[in-house]
Amino acid sequence: MSASLTPESLTVRLPDGRTLGLTRHGDPAHRPVVFHHGFGSSGLELPNDPALLARLQLQVLAPDRPGVGQSSVFRALTFPSFADDVVAMLDALGIAGPVGVMGWSVGGVHALALAARHPARVAAGQLLSTCLPLGERAAYPHLSRLWKLLRWGQVGFPWLNRTTFLWLSRQWQHRPDRTIDWFIRLMFSEEARVTTRFRALLRDAAVAGFAHHGRGVYDDAQAWCRPPGFRIEDVRAPVRLWHGQADGVWAPGNIPYLAQRLGGAPVHLLPSQGHMLYLENWAAILTEMSGLLDSKAAENRTSC
Repeated sequence: MSASLTPESLTVRLPDGRTLGLTRHGDPAHRPVVFHHGFGSSGLELPNDPALLARLQLQVLAPDRPGVGQSSVFRALTFPSFADDVVAMLDALGIAGPVGVMGWSVGGVHALALAARHPARVAAGQLLSTCLPLGERAAYPHLSRLWKLLRWGQVGFPWLNRTTFLWLSRQWQHRPDRTIDWFIRLMFSEEARVTTRFRALLRDAAVAGFAHHGRGVYDDAQAWCRPPGFRIEDVRAPVRLWHGQADGVWAPGNIPYLAQRLGGAPVHLLPSQGHMLYLENWAAILTEMSGLLDSKAAENRTSC
């Protein structure tokens, strides 16, 4: 089957009867990479570059977490539960071998959970402007004062956050252009610049992200703030980290700490770039992933 010029929207039925929605970029016959979207967004946040994917012989599968897009609400969401959902998705799509995994922002924590919980299914990983698990005791001292405060608010006043996400859902559904312009005005300069450039893409991704009355965003936040349910040190696949020195959402100060816990994983620290760096470095990121998958395949051939 030839690569589609437009992303393909799919759904799969999970073992418990829930629906998982996903977006596929590229040729289904090519090597699979799973992309975990960011907080308050969806699998629609990926740039569409079919020529690049065809050249690298990659397909990218971007699943929506529960309560996002076409995915059913699942109030018991945890990092391990969604890792299991992704494996069920791969099984439903007939993908049995190890895949590449990447995650942007809090999606990076979901990528780590998949690699730690199902090491045989992950060949390599990339963490793009990643965060730390807010509810992990070991990571907590490394959080910034702001993120400690945000976690305190989410845990201490869940009703307020649920009300806020419900209100934001209504704004995204009824006034998407006004809402993204409002968010851009609140951003730091580098995030505002890139979001303005990719305005339509990120607007549509957020509309899907806040589907189901914002329930998925709330459940994702709750999962992020609870103990993660996996050990970062259990990740066995090679991992690369990409982070911007000018990241206004998650400053890079604790990224070396995370890299150390991943066995000294290499870090691409990009000068003057912010939290949205994946959008302007997509070709380089995918090219690196292609190389990681090539190396893993060669290693497997040698060991046979």
